[in-house]
Amino acid sequence: MNNTNSVYVAWQEPDTRAWHVVGNLQERKSGYVFKYTKGALSSPKFTKFSGMKDVSETYISEELFPLFKNRLLSPRRPEYPRFMSWLGFEDEKANPIDILARTGGMRSTDNLQIFKKIELEEDGSFEHSFFLHGLGYLTDSANVRVSQLKPGEKLKLCLDLQNDFDSEAVVVMANQPAEVVGYCPRYFAKLIKNLLLNDSQSVALAVEKISNDAPHNYRLLCKIRGHVSISQKEIFSLHNEFDVID
Repeated sequence: MNNTNSVYVAWQEPDTRAWHVVGNLQERKSGYVFKYTKGALSSPKFTKFSGMKDVSETYISEELFPLFKNRLLSPRRPEYPRFMSWLGFEDEKANPIDILARTGGMRSTDNLQIFKKIELEEDGSFEHSFFLHGLGYLTDSANVRVSQLKPGEKLKLCLDLQNDFDSEAVVVMANQPAEVVGYCPRYFAKLIKNLLLNDSQSVALAVEKISNDAPHNYRLLCKIRGHVSISQKEIFSLHNEFDVID
């Protein structure tokens, strides 16, 4: 299941708050395919999804599975055009998979998040857009700094090694004046941390879109770009949690 038009499903364990990659959703010409990944076996507390109780099964549907369809805002809603603008999809015709990846498909009723992997091109380059996390916990001065950001403005990626909750955390800072403006999503943090440790100049982050009228989780859209040499491509080798169960 290497099709790039696919997303992964991450589940947060309620007690430890650890995240596990538990599934892969892929779009095909004939519809959609879902398979559990090896991360679904990493915690005995993970409950299989409704109608998908067999981890070794391949689930196929002509339409988007209800688990994912229910995480999309209806185009009939009056706020839909503004919502799509927050996501950076100005034409309002984005693919459901892309919408799920950009929003994270988050709901208050469960501990799931949906995301796309950062894919490496054949020449070693990569580019990916995502919203910064943690804006709801920023100080007043930091929120003011966020509101002053402009598209294209460069941001700094900094390791947060003394973070009591997540040693893999990568904090994002603005310059002049310097201020923390958010965090990289947890499911990208380990990769970004390894890129920074390998060559801090090989990766860069910039503001793609700022929407000050949006909720915190859709307020600051950023784009990460970079390049690695052939010998460094193993950095993108992901933990086997991402591997689907045969």
